[in-house]
Amino acid sequence: MESNNKNDVDGTVSSNESAFARQFGQSLGTKVLMIFLRLIRNAILARALGPADRGLFSLITSLPELIMSSGNAGISNASAYHTAKDEKNFKVTLGNTNTLLIVMSVFLIIASFFLVSQEWLVNEHSDSIQAFSYFIAFAIPLMLFKVVNVNLLNVLHRITQVNSISLLESLLPLISFLILWLIFDFSPLMAATLAWFSSLFILALLSVILLKQGFPLKFSTSTQKDLLSYGARGHFDTLFQKLLLRIDFIFVSSFLGNEALGYYAMATAAAELLLTLPNSLTVPLFSFFMKKSNDDKDAVTPIVLRVLMFSMVMLAIIFAIFGKILILILFGEAYLPAYEPLTLLLPGIVFLSYCSLVRLDFLGRNMPGTVSIISGIAVVLNIFLNVLLVSDYGINGVAMASTVSYFIAAIGLHIVHRKMTGLTMRETLILQRSDIKMLTKMIKR
Repeated sequence: MESNNKNDVDGTVSSNESAFARQFGQSLGTKVLMIFLRLIRNAILARALGPADRGLFSLITSLPELIMSSGNAGISNASAYHTAKDEKNFKVTLGNTNTLLIVMSVFLIIASFFLVSQEWLVNEHSDSIQAFSYFIAFAIPLMLFKVVNVNLLNVLHRITQVNSISLLESLLPLISFLILWLIFDFSPLMAATLAWFSSLFILALLSVILLKQGFPLKFSTSTQKDLLSYGARGHFDTLFQKLLLRIDFIFVSSFLGNEALGYYAMATAAAELLLTLPNSLTVPLFSFFMKKSNDDKDAVTPIVLRVLMFSMVMLAIIFAIFGKILILILFGEAYLPAYEPLTLLLPGIVFLSYCSLVRLDFLGRNMPGTVSIISGIAVVLNIFLNVLLVSDYGINGVAMASTVSYFIAAIGLHIVHRKMTGLTMRETLILQRSDIKMLTKMIKR
């Protein structure tokens, strides 16, 4: 009898490993294809726009993300968490989520018009960003619905659909830009902006369709209270995560101007290619962390972290060695000033990948507030360092500020995670022989 039970357990573990390997392989394949498409798009945009307009375009696309993150009240993670815990009442959760998103969108659109009207936002030619104020404003609800719905698809374990949306997110802007620029003869900046906005609209609509629930609108006091309660605790996590990634764009734009932002945008675009690996892992792991027991998480988390961190360090070294060649080939000689900030950002990207996985573990344990506090400290430090360094060191100073902030966030999350799980730094960071055997076994399958 004991032998049969052991065989059942081994069979279950083997089945879970195979399923995860298949989902991770699918997600990784999707992300690699996304990288290829984004590299082509970024290369074309860099050469068509030039550094100044490329910087302005980065600001146009980043502002809606920052505004959305600042005012979404953590609803994305809240709706995902409650769906994972009570999938039978999904339509009730979705209906109440949609109602909240519509109300939030109205306030955020108004806030965006106010922000874009501020002259300090752009160091030079402040009227240039104001010409795109309507695109920025109405991109916010599109982003909001897309992000929330993709999170819901993820927690419902519809990995193929999530990957399809991710792939279209890279493909649609590229195709749309080429059509608008080459066939309809729009200026490069307007073509890029229209392509980005129209793609957002299509993706938001597609995410609604894929949920197969229509567009329900409900108002339940208890459900709204539950969503806002979890969301409020995790809201600042979402906000601070986005600020850590994009507030540096605001500093470069305000202090140094569009051309410097063009260089810095290319540096971050190249550095963030490394996030393909952790992003591929979080797709299949999101549902796991939201639904599984703490014991299951404690068994899986250290293995994934060890493999992830080893891979990220190796990739960062490769990028540091070949980064200048990559920039020269893809973006052209005009963007070579992006190489130094790229090398300064690479260690930070490694730390950020650690944060992305540990953060999921905390969210699955109903501890979004912990992540918010640590992320908030990192953001305050980031702002302080940016103010201190940007005037004297330019975009290199901004890159250093980001890397130090990511490092502090990673250390803070590790300390709390260790106290909670008992997992040491060696157990979560140093690759072991058993990890290599496990990976070899999964690949063979």
